[in-house]
Amino acid sequence: MEAQAERLRAIIKTQSEIAAADLDSGEVMRLVAQRAQELTSATAGVIEVPDRDEMVYTVTTGDATPDLGIRLDRDSSLSGLALDLDQVLHCNDTEVDPRIDRTASRRVKARSMIAVPLRHDGEAVGVLKVYSSDPDAFLPEDVETLQLLTESISAQMAHASLFEVKEKESRTDALTGLLNRRAYEERLAIEAARSARYRRPLALGLFDLNGFKRVNDELGHPAGDAVLQGVAEAIDSSRLTDDAFRIGGDEFALLMPDTAVDGAKIAASRVLEAIENAKLGDGTVTACFGVASLSSGDGLALHDAADRALLAAKRRSPARSRTVPRFAR
Repeated sequence: MEAQAERLRAIIKTQSEIAAADLDSGEVMRLVAQRAQELTSATAGVIEVPDRDEMVYTVTTGDATPDLGIRLDRDSSLSGLALDLDQVLHCNDTEVDPRIDRTASRRVKARSMIAVPLRHDGEAVGVLKVYSSDPDAFLPEDVETLQLLTESISAQMAHASLFEVKEKESRTDALTGLLNRRAYEERLAIEAARSARYRRPLALGLFDLNGFKRVNDELGHPAGDAVLQGVAEAIDSSRLTDDAFRIGGDEFALLMPDTAVDGAKIAASRVLEAIENAKLGDGTVTACFGVASLSSGDGLALHDAADRALLAAKRRSPARSRTVPRFAR
């Protein structure tokens, strides 16, 4: 009885947190996934949404953090089935459950799971899923807890569609259309965890403009805005469009998964060349960059390494760049 009361108190606390903080839809979903994982002692929490014949991991916590954005076949997914049936589904062992693709479950290290449909405007629009790397990890009480948790936020979900434009805007720089600092920090943590988990390289390039302040001072802020938009277009021409960010006034970043330091330096140099060829401002705006690569799961260390390389490049020459190979070990 005490355990049940404790779970109920935790659910009420989650509801109060959501109401008091005036969270947007993405933050609501992240909080719910985190609480679901904690309350069921799962190793991972996930929010999945359908995209045609696939289920997409749109929010991930715990062991699932590196798997953000992965796509699983809807027809062989417990989440897809829960969505289609609009029912809570429980799997004790993915190795023997005929409803589930064992290969896909092994990919995310899910041995047992619970999938709960999320409702919006009377329709099931997504799935809250928790899973564990152990079989038989969940009890009937865990199913009840997740049902109560999702029901407790139904009022908030009525104002927070999983697909609303506001969520995209909160991570997009309005002037350049690139992803912003918030999106950068989130993505950096995810990619660093993914790099460590799958033992794949990860590189980062940081860029800073030379001559931008003079354009603002002498030609005006509209001209400065045009420079920033031109830089965004130059970055947009690289092979790493989806991982480009404006992280400060005239500071930009390229996060490069599955890229070693030599490849990252080539990619950053191409961006630099594109910026110079664009003849931005009065034709004198250039840039410099710093590049670093990662061999651990510490995203902050990767950022610091690239930032040190950028500072070194700026000290040497505003038009030069420098690389710190495999700094964050």
